[in-house]
Amino acid sequence: MEDPEKMTKEEKYRYIFEDKSFEGRPRVKWITDCLLGDIRTFLDGIENYTDNKERFAFKPRPRGGGNLSVPILICTALEFVSRLYVGETKFTSREGYNAKENTKKFIEKYFPEKYKAIPSLLWDGVRNGLVHTFSLKLFKYGNNYIRFQFYVEDRNIPSRIKKVNDTIVISINVFELYKILENAIENYLEELKKDENEALRDNFIKAWSSIDEYLREITGKRGYQDDAKALLDYFRFKL
Repeated sequence: MEDPEKMTKEEKYRYIFEDKSFEGRPRVKWITDCLLGDIRTFLDGIENYTDNKERFAFKPRPRGGGNLSVPILICTALEFVSRLYVGETKFTSREGYNAKENTKKFIEKYFPEKYKAIPSLLWDGVRNGLVHTFSLKLFKYGNNYIRFQFYVEDRNIPSRIKKVNDTIVISINVFELYKILENAIENYLEELKKDENEALRDNFIKAWSSIDEYLREITGKRGYQDDAKALLDYFRFKL
């Protein structure tokens, strides 16, 4: 893992903004072009589908609106940049990696006010709900319930919150949430570029290098060892 304390200011800048040893492009460009680019590809597909549903009417299997996959991708990108912002990954933390706390710090710093008020609910209800159970979590607070829902049907309808009887419903436009994330990341990277005390750059380097340089030793681990042996046996047979 890279040690920022042993790097000059110029070396830190080059690592983040100029060095192309990671997949042939600067690391910040990988974030904007690859990480966010993948989400934009999905959103382009959703736009194409919702604007031209008649073209898909005779396909053998139905198409979805992206309400499951896109929020997962957005949360994945949010978690990644939050790691860089805080400078913590499960490979750097001695006390245990805490994704919820990391994303909370990033949301409170770079997201609009209406999201800054509910970072824990947003992360647990959306990311943990969709990734672990493939459905959004429902919360109970006193005699009230809190639930999320996503929509893509009309990209121009803003996200909104309403109370229906004893349930607070937070409706999020997927396109709007992506734009909020994109703006937040752009603001973070701009701040990173003109970082005066270098703390943000140090965090970025520690987190990124801990992921990039991680190597898992599987010798002697059952399951992994069996799979690795099967691969080696396959090539011995091919030779």
